[in-house]
Amino acid sequence: MDRSLYGKTEPGALNPYQCSIKRGTLPGCGRKASPQLKTYKKIPIYVAEYHHDVLPFIYRNIGSKHLPLEGSTLIHLDSHPDMLIPVEMPADTVYQKENLMDAISIENWIMPGVYAGHFSNLVWVKPPWCHQIEDSCQTFHIGKDKNDGTIRVDCKENYFVSECLYVQEHQLENVRTVNLDVVTLGSKIEGCEDKLNDLRNVLTKNGDSPLILDIDLDFFSTGNPFKMLFSEANLYERLKDIYNFVPPASRDDNVILEISKERKEQVNYLKSLFLHLNQHKKLPEAVEKYHDLYEKVEKLREVMLAHYKEDDIDWELVHDSGCTCDDSGLPDHISTEAELETMYTCFKDFLRLLPKHPVIVTISRSTDDDYTPCEQVEDIQERVIATLKDIFECDEPILSYVDGTAQS
Repeated sequence: MDRSLYGKTEPGALNPYQCSIKRGTLPGCGRKASPQLKTYKKIPIYVAEYHHDVLPFIYRNIGSKHLPLEGSTLIHLDSHPDMLIPVEMPADTVYQKENLMDAISIENWIMPGVYAGHFSNLVWVKPPWCHQIEDSCQTFHIGKDKNDGTIRVDCKENYFVSECLYVQEHQLENVRTVNLDVVTLGSKIEGCEDKLNDLRNVLTKNGDSPLILDIDLDFFSTGNPFKMLFSEANLYERLKDIYNFVPPASRDDNVILEISKERKEQVNYLKSLFLHLNQHKKLPEAVEKYHDLYEKVEKLREVMLAHYKEDDIDWELVHDSGCTCDDSGLPDHISTEAELETMYTCFKDFLRLLPKHPVIVTISRSTDDDYTPCEQVEDIQERVIATLKDIFECDEPILSYVDGTAQS
């Protein structure tokens, strides 16, 4: 018997969540969704290691009717947007618990929930060292690509274009509107002041929408783990040249579409080269159209083999590393003790701006994959939880990374 995010179902049966999505109702005799939600006496705090492991806790709170099926606001404090989409995942996977959890990862767990309707408003609160998406307020669409059935967006941010996730709205079906706000918190470490009025306006504009407060501990201090991968060969710097992404010069539809097409061809070609390397320990025959890229990968292989044995090189991992090399790159800022103290103060000020208490708090440690420095993570976690308890009445945190709660 399968265990869904929303409770047990018989094999082959739709779980209550799937039924409610398909009918526009909550479980029970086809009745329309009720606005009544359950409330907690104390705010639950769920702490996971990998960021996508917080998703089951969010879904369980939907199933227990502490969160609505649709329309919540996700406030996401992180050094990374985490708003990519599994490139080849069929859109309908969002209704299949096991397949969904197998398909998502730390960088792409939010947007499937947006496509399913759980999150209508996204607020990415970023530290000042992050530039994947600049401070902005924008509305765009997410839906199923009519051509291949995957999830795509019509947002023209380079963040999406460089990952081959952009299509025009008319190519989408089952379309939903997404409200995205990006705000910076912690500008004091760069000698500036946070724009508290702007922050307040962003946080209050979503009305009665329930709040999910989501915190990645690498918001306070983060590294780029790919910089150390095969460092003797200076791999990351070489990959920047191979996977170079030149952002579009304008936001004209035709320009964006052409750039998207070229980027997709570039990434797919490089993927084919590195998959071939992994399987056959040699490059395939050169394709003339991409002669320059072929030569660069050939040169990279020579340099790598000068420092490492062939059997010690995971060429698929090399490709995954290269895919992080867009026009902004991954943030890399290990905070000093003084900077951490400043960030803690800014975090506390931010919590005081919230127009209402969050329904739940989710926390990701992100230390096993070397984003939050392992020597800092315990102190950061302790300070974050203590601050939450100082501002709100919170329950004792559920440490799923210790007891495996997220997988139960």
